[in-house]
Amino acid sequence: MLESMLLTLWLMSFSMTGNCSVTGTVFHSAEQTVAQLQSNCLIDIQRRDRWIIMTSQRWAVAVEIPPTFGERQFTYTWGAPWALFEGGPSPREWVSVAAGPRTGA
Repeated sequence: MLESMLLTLWLMSFSMTGNCSVTGTVFHSAEQTVAQLQSNCLIDIQRRDRWIIMTSQRWAVAVEIPPTFGERQFTYTWGAPWALFEGGPSPREWVSVAAGPRTGA
């Protein structure tokens, strides 16, 4: 727990200036998972299976899409330890993120 909090604080100290966020719509069903996301910062956003992977020049952040079916609104503020999924069968769901230094090219 302490290690996670320290990593988050460290990530926030090196995060981009300004209020950097990723928002959009995520749809999950038995047949498919679709994420239509955008950011107001230079962040690469990809979806791999039920994971949203966001990378900057220095950091990588991964969020697992909840297994509940339906369309939901997604909000993540860069440097935060949680992402928010709203709507669908669960009105609000905060999901913890995995974050760390970016590796590779």
